[in-house]
Amino acid sequence: MDLEQLWIQLAEAGITAMLKIDHERLAEHGRSWTILLSGPPLGDAFVRAEESSLDRCLQVSLTRLRAEAHGEWSWLTEFLR
Repeated sequence: MDLEQLWIQLAEAGITAMLKIDHERLAEHGRSWTILLSGPPLGDAFVRAEESSLDRCLQVSLTRLRAEAHGEWSWLTEFLR
């Protein structure tokens, strides 16, 4: 998956995307990855996913985005497994 291309396409679609890894959660083998998505297609809502792997975090957040955002998001399937 080309993460840079995904982030660019999300931004072009009006989504602000943040990706974070937490060193404390990583040390505890917890849900160290967080993705937060917001922007006009989500209205006042946002999508947040916290998972133990980056891949799983991406899958969860993109699936939620497709379900909750207004507009055409079928192009996300190329980034979903």
